[in-house]
Amino acid sequence: MIDAAAVILAGGRGKRAGGAKVFLTVEGRCLILEVLERVLSLFSQVIISCRREDSEPLNRIIQSLPEKDRVKTVSDRVEGLGPLEGMAMSLRASEKEWAFVMGCDMPLVDPAVVRLMWSKRGENEDAVIARIGGFLEPLHAFYHKRCVDAVERAISRSRHKITSFLSDITTLVIEERELAHIPGYRRSFLNVNTPEDIRSWLEERHRCP
Repeated sequence: MIDAAAVILAGGRGKRAGGAKVFLTVEGRCLILEVLERVLSLFSQVIISCRREDSEPLNRIIQSLPEKDRVKTVSDRVEGLGPLEGMAMSLRASEKEWAFVMGCDMPLVDPAVVRLMWSKRGENEDAVIARIGGFLEPLHAFYHKRCVDAVERAISRSRHKITSFLSDITTLVIEERELAHIPGYRRSFLNVNTPEDIRSWLEERHRCP
């Protein structure tokens, strides 16, 4: 397994998806279970960041997993600070030096893409982020625990955008051409926000393992 933790940010209210995405059910199954199956095959520790009100029902879902002991939840100290608060709390809770941070709405994360990104990290980088379609993908990226200070500074300055701390760290950017040899690599970055996205996911799910 990759010697890093998987951090799943699940604090969003998911208005476009019709409710909290962490509890979104498609074809009778919770989306988060699809995500967990993917990341538990890659990482020995999984941390899910969620709202306090969601932690109890989420833990009930986790209890259905054979690997439940490898998954834990953390909650924000203060509600409404966005994904950076969840990222800070999760990095602090991680037992690993590195964490793969992703959204709870990414059910097609590709092990080949994740492993390639992991292999590119160096001793001097604080983060490894891919650029797809000309845009950085900060919620499908590796971060070192030392990023916590930069994340906390951004929060203290009321800069809550997920990319707001990147100027304070050293980032290795993986360009899309470096991933292009992996069949269907773009699926790894797919997130589910709308009913149309759900349909696309179901179509893609039948095309890949």
